[in-house]
Amino acid sequence: MRTRSLTAALAALLVLATAAACGDDADKTYYGDERALGNGQIRTFVTTDGSGTPTEVGLRIQEAALEGLPMPAAMPEGPPPASPPLALPEEASGTVINHLTFDWVPHGHPPIGMFDKPHFDAHFYFVDAAAVAAIDPQDPEFLTKAAHSPDSKYMPADSSTLPEPIEVQAVPAMGVHWVDMSKPVAPGEFTQTLINGAWDGQYIFTEPMFTREWLLTKPSFTGDIPQPQAYQRSTRYPTTYSISYDDKAKEYVVTVGGLTERTAS
Repeated sequence: MRTRSLTAALAALLVLATAAACGDDADKTYYGDERALGNGQIRTFVTTDGSGTPTEVGLRIQEAALEGLPMPAAMPEGPPPASPPLALPEEASGTVINHLTFDWVPHGHPPIGMFDKPHFDAHFYFVDAAAVAAIDPQDPEFLTKAAHSPDSKYMPADSSTLPEPIEVQAVPAMGVHWVDMSKPVAPGEFTQTLINGAWDGQYIFTEPMFTREWLLTKPSFTGDIPQPQAYQRSTRYPTTYSISYDDKAKEYVVTVGGLTERTAS
């Protein structure tokens, strides 16, 4: 009888030990800032593997957040205003992503005929919120910094600024936007795309951009983030982005992933 009890106890301990070991190897998700949008909420997150290494950084958007959004009567003058920064959990500190912003652009923005549909801009910034806030037209060197492009080797392959005057390209509290010239958006066909950004010689953000109409189709999309030839910092950079719908949570999920260690050069 004692032998059977001892055997059962050892078996139970083995099961617990195995479960604990498996738990250590499991992916974990940590949440950061949360704020209201429309009739719902949005919140940042990072997912790590069993060793605590970040594997993806993103934003979860409640289904209700796509309803009750403000809709001004007409497109405002100038570029759309930037939304407040959304901090990431500290577990994301091993990546190039410092924080996010998530902008609702109800009438779209120029170039007219290309991006003038109601859409969202998800900026994943590589610099801190103070550096983004300092992109300010009151800065006497604002246009000089806008015109100071990074060395081409530091920007994603095939990316370029649009053929517009620099004063139009310089967006306050954002930077200068670069598009992927290998995948141009045809007039009237914008559903989703990837934009990158620079300021004063630095590559400072990557930006999935997508229409509300397309998001409501509950997509399951993954695309590559074109990589530069060289990197300005030694850290983990994203190589993919995804836009999907979590039916269980009733949330849309926007992420950058495939985080890969890069060495500055």
